[in-house]
Amino acid sequence: MDRDHAWLLMSTQRVNDGRYSVTDRKQALQFLIHFIGDITQPLHNENKAVGGNQIPVLWDGGKTNLHAVWDTQMVQKAAGGYSSAVITSFTNELIAAIDSGIYASQKASWVSCTNVATARECALTWAQDANKLICAYVLKDDETDNELNGAYYTGAKPYIELQIAKAGFRLATYVNNLAAAA
Repeated sequence: MDRDHAWLLMSTQRVNDGRYSVTDRKQALQFLIHFIGDITQPLHNENKAVGGNQIPVLWDGGKTNLHAVWDTQMVQKAAGGYSSAVITSFTNELIAAIDSGIYASQKASWVSCTNVATARECALTWAQDANKLICAYVLKDDETDNELNGAYYTGAKPYIELQIAKAGFRLATYVNNLAAAA
């Protein structure tokens, strides 16, 4: 079990545990939110080159690594920036796609594992789902030293949007289930 899975399990256990202070339980919820997002990012579930951190690439001509590009640059570009207004607009677009758009028929499968009593199994299920993208796209070709803000980004954008939609929908369902278990 890697770091994200372990933290998800520990955070799930602590959120509703009255033996911990409100501050500790709040922090556990913050970690839980963070790690559900991390588990959905494909390179957080990959050992090759330390999850892409050791694969040098270019973004807008600047040197960076594949992990950073998937974590930050491509997400910000897909959203259209990183201001609160831009992120709110991007989020609303994804919510619409989940509710009645391109993801509506898929969303039930995204939350087939959201039982807080099986946090470990759910984390592994979500990680395996994200890891499928490693061979399908993320590391399909050797991108070492390539510029990724072009054709690679264009091909990645649908996967990025899908993974963010999954993470948000899973998070909402999981937190609702956690609250119901309190």
